[in-house]
Amino acid sequence: MSVEQTQVVFHKAMAAFGLPDAGKIAVAVSGGADSTALCLLTHQFVAKNGGKMIALIVDHGLRSCSADQARLTMEKLTQRGIPCRLLKWEGQKPVHGIEQAAREARYRLLSEACQEEKCSVLLLGHHRQDQAETFLIRRSRGSGVIGLAGMSAVRKTDFGRILRPLLSIPPADLREYNRFYNMPWVEDETNRTSEFERGRLRQILTAGQIEDAFRQSLICGEKRRAIERMAATFITEQVEVSDKGYLLFSKQAFQSLEKETALFCLGDFLRFIADRPYAPRSDSLKNLYKKIPELSFGGVTSGGCRIAACSKNGILIWREMNDLPASEKILGRTDFRWDRFVFRLGFVPSDTLFVAPLGTVSAGKKTFPKRVFSSLPALFDNEGLFIAPYLGYKRTKASCQVAFAPHASLCRTVQWTSPVM
Repeated sequence: MSVEQTQVVFHKAMAAFGLPDAGKIAVAVSGGADSTALCLLTHQFVAKNGGKMIALIVDHGLRSCSADQARLTMEKLTQRGIPCRLLKWEGQKPVHGIEQAAREARYRLLSEACQEEKCSVLLLGHHRQDQAETFLIRRSRGSGVIGLAGMSAVRKTDFGRILRPLLSIPPADLREYNRFYNMPWVEDETNRTSEFERGRLRQILTAGQIEDAFRQSLICGEKRRAIERMAATFITEQVEVSDKGYLLFSKQAFQSLEKETALFCLGDFLRFIADRPYAPRSDSLKNLYKKIPELSFGGVTSGGCRIAACSKNGILIWREMNDLPASEKILGRTDFRWDRFVFRLGFVPSDTLFVAPLGTVSAGKKTFPKRVFSSLPALFDNEGLFIAPYLGYKRTKASCQVAFAPHASLCRTVQWTSPVM
């Protein structure tokens, strides 16, 4: 693909996404060849078609050179007149599951930045080979059609949409694009290491294998769209979503679904209730699916959620206590988020006030499943419970508004979108 053809495909994708009429565009930039080309393409696009953009550079702090690479990336983009913002993953990093933790931290940082920058669109630089690798990795893990469809070109979020305009473009063409415009990039050594699965794949895959895997992902994508249509109908017609952060559905109606649709729904439910960017892995969902027919009142744990039988032959899914974030001091804030809830206080909080789950505290009346009670957010001070908004209890006359506002959303329409070719 020539430089001109790369531009044509990119502009075709942007037109299919309805851009540039979405306002300010954010671009996630790692400094590597792919995201650098995406940033340059976007900069040229907004210069020609109108609109604004900002490059969001995430420093995960996982490598000794990451800070220098982030700084160099900012410098080279600034020299081209591209506005930039650096996002750092602060705090202690997990010993295990670092890849997933890094992905989730990156998504969170980018999402928060998009909201702050008032960007309704975030562009990601995933390309044709990334999609092929995703297909092969998921196939090796026994994924069904949902996982084998790979990444969608369009994904809805709480701030707007995540778009992948490069999904049909090979990485070699993106590197050539950078060279043509004399745009340097940094090399990520993890792309060549055998420590991670993608790195190992890249050392052995042939061009033919990559192309075959990409084409198979497209076939699975069309099958996924059919499954999503059935899932969206079930979610819209059969699922009760509570503003207290739980959902209910009929076991009988759920068991009438085809297996692939039921598995998709389970993944969507757990992702939504735990407010995670991704559903649990296929094997976890399959294990849970097997347990649904004989699910007890005590239930099981999966993906940060509890799943249990409830009255009238229903299934209840709510937040797992052990997966909730730690209690957090308010520190004078009148607007803040904790877990999946957004708070707005009508008073300036004292230094002793903190937010935490209700736990075993008992106050007020409960007009919802008792099991959900302990995971709901409440405000405490040195004297104990201060405000339990969902129970109508407070030790003050000042107002406290709380809204269930997860970043994740349920599938109510078809979500998977094919790469723009």
